[in-house]
Amino acid sequence: MDRTVSVIGAGRIGRGVIAFLRATPHFQLSRVLTRGGPPDTADPDAFLAAPAGLIIETAGPGALRAFGPQALAKADLWTVCAGALADDAFRRRLEEVAEAHGTRLRLFSPWFAGIGHGADDHTARLHIRAARPGLGASWSGSLREAITLFPYDLNSAVAAALCGPGLDATSVELLDSGAHGAHRIDTELVTATGRFMSNVVFHPCETEIHPTAASIVGALRSDLKAIQYG
Repeated sequence: MDRTVSVIGAGRIGRGVIAFLRATPHFQLSRVLTRGGPPDTADPDAFLAAPAGLIIETAGPGALRAFGPQALAKADLWTVCAGALADDAFRRRLEEVAEAHGTRLRLFSPWFAGIGHGADDHTARLHIRAARPGLGASWSGSLREAITLFPYDLNSAVAAALCGPGLDATSVELLDSGAHGAHRIDTELVTATGRFMSNVVFHPCETEIHPTAASIVGALRSDLKAIQYG
């Protein structure tokens, strides 16, 4: 049976996901919430009325805030914009909607080692050091403070914190890697069961699929397999 999927956003991340859905057997693209021709629509009501067993949000924290509750009331929701969930009240609202409708919210942040080990460990601590071109400033401190200053740069950090030791047990260091520099994420998660470290480097390549889109495509492929990882 085909899996019917709708997508919020058709930017660089969304385009890669949409192209995969259109080209891959066993997936059917339902609607895309953006401006353009069918199956695109700028009408949220028309988007939400279309059949979908899964909705993927790729348009930014504002889109998750605007459409997340309605989408989650309809179907499972995958998002790349976990930064919006640093708002405790909004996160609780989404949790309540998911529980009421039997759906699930999945946060995409595949760049961190050991996440999940510290979820129930009150001594666990997570530190994230991230560098990207064009940040414009260096900064270090708590994730709670950072998300108010850099609301569009910490989606992965918030996702890792929420699936790990929590927002208040997470610190971040942000650096500008220069106009043509790489995007680098170094993490260290310390828990009662061990120390988990990871280092990921992305070099800008406008002609290739966005790394986050590639991670979503990988998850969609995994859903079709009898043997899964992670």
